[in-house]
Amino acid sequence: MKLYFLVEGISSEMQVYPKWIQYFMPKIIEHKDFESFKHSNSGFYLVSGMGYPSILNHIGNAVSDIFDIEDVDYLYIILDCDEDDLNKRLNIINDELNKHTFPERLNVQVIIQKRCFETILLANNMVMPRNPKTSPLIEYLKYYNVIDNDPENMGHYNDDYTHSQFHTEYAIKALRDKKIRYTKSNCSSVTNNDYIQKIEQRVASTPHLKSFKLFIDSLKAINEKMSQP
Repeated sequence: MKLYFLVEGISSEMQVYPKWIQYFMPKIIEHKDFESFKHSNSGFYLVSGMGYPSILNHIGNAVSDIFDIEDVDYLYIILDCDEDDLNKRLNIINDELNKHTFPERLNVQVIIQKRCFETILLANNMVMPRNPKTSPLIEYLKYYNVIDNDPENMGHYNDDYTHSQFHTEYAIKALRDKKIRYTKSNCSSVTNNDYIQKIEQRVASTPHLKSFKLFIDSLKAINEKMSQP
């Protein structure tokens, strides 16, 4: 089984998704370079779309790669919806996909993160402080309690932030309150199995993070298929 991932982010997703993919698919191998992936029998390969809207141009590059490789089974395109409605961003991606033809064997999965990667991080209840003692986290929790409420539905805090900027700020401040250092350039604190396991449990036990549930469910289904004799 071979999976090609095109992710929007330059830093966070490129650091974290390889670890999370291997959490849901423990036996799969990451290939760090294109030639290794091309000549392998199985594994996955990640490419950054260098942000949005740059990722739209990289879809064509991914298609070219996949025809060159010849035996890729899945193409994942993962990006944020940011300020857009989720369906609007999905339609933009589908319009771009419709410009291309694909090998018959290829399955294409588009994952739109509502609102951004850091929104997912807010879903780990064990690292979200319930009684913060300092500002601005006190005000953030009063505005929206991400422990009880779906982080994807958090609104527009104020005009100083976009949705994604506020979700990122909230996540950084909350993690810092728990003595967990997270920056976009250093994401090692959220790559461990325990962190993603807590998010997985949240998704399984609540209707929260529907967009990320698509990612989890699809990887689990592929892993099950790989495990069959």
